[in-house]
Amino acid sequence: MDATVALTRFQAALEQQVLLAGGDPVMEAAGRALLAASGPALRSLALDLAEQAAAEVRAQLPGHAVEVLLEDGEPALRVRPEETDRGAASRQEEPSDARVTLRLSPRLKELIEQAAAERGESLNSWLVRTLSVHGSRPRGRGQRIEGTIET
Repeated sequence: MDATVALTRFQAALEQQVLLAGGDPVMEAAGRALLAASGPALRSLALDLAEQAAAEVRAQLPGHAVEVLLEDGEPALRVRPEETDRGAASRQEEPSDARVTLRLSPRLKELIEQAAAERGESLNSWLVRTLSVHGSRPRGRGQRIEGTIET
């Protein structure tokens, strides 16, 4: 979702209204100050709207998790199948005695550590859970969800 387009349109409309004020320097200065101050509030509004859209999608797609992410500073929705309790229980019953050594770039390791910390998990727990979820998916070319989302 590209919030930049909506923000640019809003700012252009506000600038147009300031120009209609007739060239009053005080009004123009107030308009520029309002424009500068509105940016963060409008970005927050875009994120709130994305959260509301996620709640609507979540309500219409049972069995799926809907998350709001920031990608390149823009809100985005990610929809994925929810992990079933059956899959989680079977993984917990398996012994965890196999070991694997991974060679990762320092940047990738930082990203994984950050993702684990955001979920309040250890690095190992996060990796096991993530790999279990992705490893148990069907071996197709991907999943596609089709339908209409009503708002």
